[in-house]
Amino acid sequence: MSLRFWHIQMNLPEGRGGKRIDSLQMLKENPPIIGTGDWEDLQCDYFKGMKNGLQKGDIILVREGQQPLALCKVNGDCFRSENLEEKYLHVLYREVIVLEFYNGKDYFPKSQGTLECLINKKTNSYFFINKWYNNIMLKQEINEITSILKDKKQIILQGAPGTGKTFCSTEIALSLLDETYDSTNRKDIMFKYDCMVKENRIFFTTFHQSMDYENFIEGLKPKINDKDNSLYFEVEDGLFKKVCKYAEQKGSLDKLNDAIEQLKQRASEESIIAETTTGVSFTVSYRGGVTFRVRSERSKAEESVDFPTSIENIKKYYINTEERGIYNKSYVVGILNYLKKEFALPDYKKETQNKNYVLIIDEINRGNISKIFGELITLLEADKRSDAENHITALLPYSQETFSIPSNLYIIGTMNTTDRSIGYIDYAVRRRFAFYTIEANKEAVVLFYETNNLNEELKNKAVELFEKVVEFIKTNISNDFRFSDIMIGHSYFMAQDIKHLQLKWKYEILPLLIEYDKDGLLILEQDIDDFTNEISDWLK
Repeated sequence: MSLRFWHIQMNLPEGRGGKRIDSLQMLKENPPIIGTGDWEDLQCDYFKGMKNGLQKGDIILVREGQQPLALCKVNGDCFRSENLEEKYLHVLYREVIVLEFYNGKDYFPKSQGTLECLINKKTNSYFFINKWYNNIMLKQEINEITSILKDKKQIILQGAPGTGKTFCSTEIALSLLDETYDSTNRKDIMFKYDCMVKENRIFFTTFHQSMDYENFIEGLKPKINDKDNSLYFEVEDGLFKKVCKYAEQKGSLDKLNDAIEQLKQRASEESIIAETTTGVSFTVSYRGGVTFRVRSERSKAEESVDFPTSIENIKKYYINTEERGIYNKSYVVGILNYLKKEFALPDYKKETQNKNYVLIIDEINRGNISKIFGELITLLEADKRSDAENHITALLPYSQETFSIPSNLYIIGTMNTTDRSIGYIDYAVRRRFAFYTIEANKEAVVLFYETNNLNEELKNKAVELFEKVVEFIKTNISNDFRFSDIMIGHSYFMAQDIKHLQLKWKYEILPLLIEYDKDGLLILEQDIDDFTNEISDWLK
């Protein structure tokens, strides 16, 4: 039996003019309940489950007038209870599971009636519940993935093209950061996502076949000496190392980074005079790279010789004045004091609670993951992270720094399961990632057209096209593949008008099916030209 939607009002168990009860309190019972009186009418028969009435698994919206209260799933048969009747005045009860309490701003289209089944799928009432239910299902999937990720620390979202893996990763990232957002509003999701990117809480990259350890972790990068144009090499942090530093700092370095950028600009144009804690003056200049150049007024070295002071050490000392192994510490302290005086840099404020950070790696299987992560593959494991029970560190080959991966950093990868141009992910990597398949979803196609108030005929065409492609793939799929791995995603069936849908079929969906045939994902029992002509004629 297909899913059925109902709505019920139960705050006036004695009818109009009678005593009003708290419907929400009924939904907060253990277990939650809904109720009605026992009269000789059709609504009571429906409540009891008679005459094709309420059944286990049906979805029911509880409301007061047009105000939605909660969306529930019926979870038990009809029963009576003297204790509940004394408390709520209703005679008949059903146990339910509360899927979600309502926190939106819209009103339910209907205000009248005690209990009603929504049979007509074209009504605003049906659309209201259907949209809400589908968003709850999506959020449950997001919550499930988030729960897996919190335990495993990294996950790969896998699926065919167009299933929304990349967009799904944005919602998961926001969920990990405990950001509230309207899951029905794509603009709101992307706005919150962009804010977190600007705050350096979410990072995004795409793997490709040229990506390597030196790009991703750290490597030697060539630099030109401004004085004599000679070539030299400096260690430069890759994206992953930078992300780890953000995650481990336990506080914001934004103001420090801003002050350092201002000092870089000033010190590249003229020599700056700063002082050590003992009052010895020294010059500060900047010629690019990851160090400031310093020279004490007491230096006996040749006039043109100066010495490096690491920007990284400045950051380390700013975070922790007890940090050991700070090279040229007196100059580090002197530069920090200069930043505080000249650029109003405040003292470092440590967060009382760790914030989560997320790295999204799109097309993760297009890179050689083992080569890109190198020796840090072992450190990815949850129990090997910093602050974990079996935490371990690695010595980085270029900088010779000890390195660990913070426990509050989460990695989300996306992977196209139909991409045959690259190798499989090896077992060493697979052991360290959870895998979750995002599947093509017909309901997402329906929801797109209904949410955007698009033509009903267009919606039906798109849904039917989806079903025809499903049938074609299931009929011709190779035994080496699962249907969920190659079924073309729902985004390919979302169009603004019939012309747009025709173009999507001709230039997006059909070329994929042809590639599937060439790559052996499909073993055709019918000529693809026949299928192509059939669909093209039908879409006209």
